Amino acid sequence: MSTKQTVFRVNGEEYGLDIMDVSTVEKDLKIIKLSNTPVFKNVKGKTNLRGEEIPVYSLRRKFGYEDKEVDDETRYLITNVNGKNIAIEVDNVKGINDIQLSDIYEVPSIIKCNRTSYVKSIADVDDSLVVILDTNNILDKEETKALQA
Repeated sequence: MSTKQTVFRVNGEEYGLDIMDVSTVEKDLKIIKLSNTPVFKNVKGKTNLRGEEIPVYSLRRKFGYEDKEVDDETRYLITNVNGKNIAIEVDNVKGINDIQLSDIYEVPSIIKCNRTSYVKSIADVDDSLVVILDTNNILDKEETKALQA
């Protein structure tokens, strides 16, 4: 048995999202900075994607890394988080990996806490670790409430 993961990089580290959680991968989105709204450090702004305004969320900011200039490799994973479409900005997309369930491990208890609830599991892929994320826990409670408002 296996699972298909969209594998991407943020600051040189590899992460995965279940392919069923990613509706599309986009490039070159026009991001509009938000004004007159509560400031959330991880939200870069919003974009209009096929007639729908969706927030653009930075995993670099979420993980405590500096912003990086958007380049030819930057991609946006369009996913649904708790009923709301968002664009997750990542440094680049490596591809779709078919990961054997036997290569997926539980998150070590030393890493598990409220602030890391977005980490679903860890996979060993070609002798490197891929952190598999849980889409419904990427946003914290305040971010989820604000984006639904």
